[in-house]
Amino acid sequence: MRILYLTRDFPPNASAGTEVHTLGLAAGLQELGHEVSVICIGSWDEDPHYFNGFTHDVYQGIAVTRVNLNWLRAPDPTGYLYRNPIIADLIRQFIGEQKPDVVHVTSCDRISASVIPSAQQAGVPVVLTLTDFWFICPRINLVRSNGTLCDGQTTAWDCLKCMTAGTKIYRGLAKFLPAAALQATLTSISRRPRLTRHRGLRGMAGDMADRKRYLTDVLRQADYVAIATPFGRKIYNSIVQDKEIHLMPYGHDLSWLSAYSGKTPSAVVRIGYVGRLDEAKGAHLLIQAFKRLPTHLPAVLLIFGRLSHNPYGESLRMLAAGDQRIHFCGPYAHADSARVYAELDVLVIPSLWYDFPLVAHEALASQTVLVATDLPGLNEIIDDETTGLLFPRGDVSLLTEKLHRLLVEPGLLTRLRENKVSVRSVQDAAREYSRLYDHLVSHDSATSAI
Repeated sequence: MRILYLTRDFPPNASAGTEVHTLGLAAGLQELGHEVSVICIGSWDEDPHYFNGFTHDVYQGIAVTRVNLNWLRAPDPTGYLYRNPIIADLIRQFIGEQKPDVVHVTSCDRISASVIPSAQQAGVPVVLTLTDFWFICPRINLVRSNGTLCDGQTTAWDCLKCMTAGTKIYRGLAKFLPAAALQATLTSISRRPRLTRHRGLRGMAGDMADRKRYLTDVLRQADYVAIATPFGRKIYNSIVQDKEIHLMPYGHDLSWLSAYSGKTPSAVVRIGYVGRLDEAKGAHLLIQAFKRLPTHLPAVLLIFGRLSHNPYGESLRMLAAGDQRIHFCGPYAHADSARVYAELDVLVIPSLWYDFPLVAHEALASQTVLVATDLPGLNEIIDDETTGLLFPRGDVSLLTEKLHRLLVEPGLLTRLRENKVSVRSVQDAAREYSRLYDHLVSHDSATSAI
């Protein structure tokens, strides 16, 4: 069977959770004898034109086509993020040439949701895996601009206000316009790409009513929609009540475990952060909490993630300045996970959103103790005081207390480490998806024959 994956990015250019998940499934399905290819976004904000052609490469035996765009030069930069006629045409062209039996979308971020109706129009079954809340939230993570959590039950104005609240134009208009006039003015501006494509509004001010209508409709068009967590399914089902969202736990590429032989000896407790460095992931909270620990306690903080070309990353470096116990280790290839987890005793996931990261399961597989935010998503993975420790969202003091306990409470680190948890392999997930693809293709063929 020919399977085409559509996603936002792909290794080696990126190795966040969605990219690792997509790679693992693609490799697992290829091992099962399927012919797998990937289309993703390549360059994103550098080239001279909006569309700048393709690059083709092969990564770990998987054919990858990268579409090079400069979103800043799009006719409608904000609108093209979710409804993109150029990407739609390109995907129809690729499907016509490659003739896949199934299209599996693991992220519409950057590549836009237009890929789903394009595949449907070509008569190819579409599987959609929801790896975040992008279809509901233009900020992706259901965290409002003021830092509070959102349940997705919003109006178009709620979303527009949330996206633009920090802009100069919003602050300027809010000084002299009453609330109703402010809403009417910004809503009118948001529907005019010739205005919203300019710096200061680009990517923030858009037609949120159209976004909501279009993405809800596209969700209904996919033949099979899956998400990894019960809470995520609950959120999506509250928005799209007439579309079944299936629970499909992630499979994890644990091939690196064959090179993992346990923790390397250390005189200090090694506390770590692994993942993308952005504010919603909460790495700043971990640094703040760690700096409160008494300096005589034997501990170091190791932060793995990309700092370069990242203003938030630079703010983390400034926050950690002067504390010799904090080390920025940069990103690493997933194949190097055995080395990384051998050098970590504790993994902290201080996310400020309803996160469900792959690294939580990788930590459990390597018996690395987890400390994480007590939010749905994470607290569905971690059993407090049994397989890890949970702390309230954003509470630096209680995070400090949890870390302090691990350093001074006799036997706690060992007890939590010894509670083994079974982690689903990517091979198991690939076999389940292979059966699903067979069912969809057989059903599609039977329907066509009627």
